Amino acid sequence: MPVSHRRWIVPVFLSTVFFIAPVAAQVQPEAPPVPLRFAPGQTEVEVRGTVTGYQTQAYTFDSAAGGNATVRLDHKGQASLYFNVAAPSGATIFNGSMDGPRFQAILRERGRYQVSVYLMRNDARRGKQVPFTLRISQSASNMQQPLPPHADGPSFDCSRARGVIETAICRSPALSELDGRLDFVYRDALAGAGPRQREDIRNDQRQWLNARASCSRESALERCLTRHYLARIGRLEPKR
Repeated sequence: MPVSHRRWIVPVFLSTVFFIAPVAAQVQPEAPPVPLRFAPGQTEVEVRGTVTGYQTQAYTFDSAAGGNATVRLDHKGQASLYFNVAAPSGATIFNGSMDGPRFQAILRERGRYQVSVYLMRNDARRGKQVPFTLRISQSASNMQQPLPPHADGPSFDCSRARGVIETAICRSPALSELDGRLDFVYRDALAGAGPRQREDIRNDQRQWLNARASCSRESALERCLTRHYLARIGRLEPKR
């Protein structure tokens, strides 16, 4: 019997393994926004700061509705440094990465505006450090009247602070101001409401306090509290 010789072809798969070393982005936690104030008769404020990597530097200013406002960002050297402007409602009304280094517009909402300065990814991922100067100006008729004194600090006595949240508020000037401001707009809203509406406002406030309490479980406690305060203030402040 003839023996058949079979040729076995064993396919050889060549594989090339690429080892890619992941580069971890050192994302820095955002600090609460820094409140900027206009002194009586002052129409422009200037602040100097530095952004490093993925850090965002935020500032707030109060404004009435219907007036002109200008925001300018200056820095030395070449860097993809930009800023955004958010209205009291939280809507972004200016995106510097698309609109340029200068914002000028008539502000349509009354309340607290936020300016956030940041680096684009191409520079942020390198951990680039960029000093900057931010200038915010607005017409005198556009500036809000100063808030009552109690709005500059928390609504409670810090010597009797209890729990993680009240302690965090007392340790942070920005959170202290937000707590005092919320107390002011909350009382103002109650004073201008009818009986049924006042009860709705109180119920909403109790629900908000429960939501704020959840921040105690967050690692970025101040950021969480800031977000809740800004949302509640924006809801209670009258819109013109």
